[in-house]
Amino acid sequence: MTDQVETTQPTQKVLEYLEVAFRARRLSVFGNGTSVPVDIGTRIVVSVERGEDLARVVMKYLPGSPLPSEPVGEMLRRATPEDLRKASDNAEFEHRVAGYCRERIRMRKLDMKLTGCESQLDRKRVRIYFTADQRTDFRALVRDLAAEFRTRIEMRQIGVRDDARHRDGVGVCGQRLCCAAFLREFSSVTLKSVREQNMAPNPSKVSGACSRLMCCLAYESEFYRRASRVFPENGSVHRLGNRNATVLSCDIFDDTVTISWEEGPEETLDVAEFQRRRQRQKQRRSGDQEPRGDADRPGNAPEDPGEEQAPERRD
Repeated sequence: MTDQVETTQPTQKVLEYLEVAFRARRLSVFGNGTSVPVDIGTRIVVSVERGEDLARVVMKYLPGSPLPSEPVGEMLRRATPEDLRKASDNAEFEHRVAGYCRERIRMRKLDMKLTGCESQLDRKRVRIYFTADQRTDFRALVRDLAAEFRTRIEMRQIGVRDDARHRDGVGVCGQRLCCAAFLREFSSVTLKSVREQNMAPNPSKVSGACSRLMCCLAYESEFYRRASRVFPENGSVHRLGNRNATVLSCDIFDDTVTISWEEGPEETLDVAEFQRRRQRQKQRRSGDQEPRGDADRPGNAPEDPGEEQAPERRD
């Protein structure tokens, strides 16, 4: 009886789990232990390792649902006007930290490029993001910043793709950068995706703001892979019926194949029709290789649906 009572008493009831985004577009999961649910887009104050921080809810999960990551803390409250005022003041504080950090980087001649900084709501911790081609000893820089601002300084080296996400911007398509808008994780993008989509490997055409291959090249890779298994190669020659046909072009969006008949005009076929004619030709060839029976004798040629019958031979 005692064991049953112990197992039925929860230590803390979580109403829902909240995935939140911080100013530097970091994503983390926090539990909502209050009795009131929170809407997506609400700004809340959460508990972090060394104090409190402000974040925005971007996704909600019910208890028992699979989470994108392990919860790291709890929601403390909805953001109050006082919390929002502190966040506004922190923006000016972060600007001063970034300016002083750039000055010390120049003075100490460090081979690193500052991306930006992010302060907790209570200013007990400041994260500074930077990029560098190699490992950099920034311990002296941390001491300078800690002595100047009397707070805990955390340096984080990030890659060029994370740098583009942090800075935000507009891509060649005229839209906001995918990494800053909705991408949570970076997928591997290689030149194979460029070749599959018949694009010229020109760096200025296929590179994004981070100088790496654009993330959007991976969006349609599977579509082009499927198309390559259905559509013939340009310039290939195929036997369709009694004539040879050369493939001039393929339109994978309209599902058409343009061919040029041997000693004949051009013709645009639906890819399904093109594949049917190829299949009939294959079946005809396989039938010719089998032992000839009564059905193969002159005057008794087998019917081939959709194809013209050869004239009867008269001996």
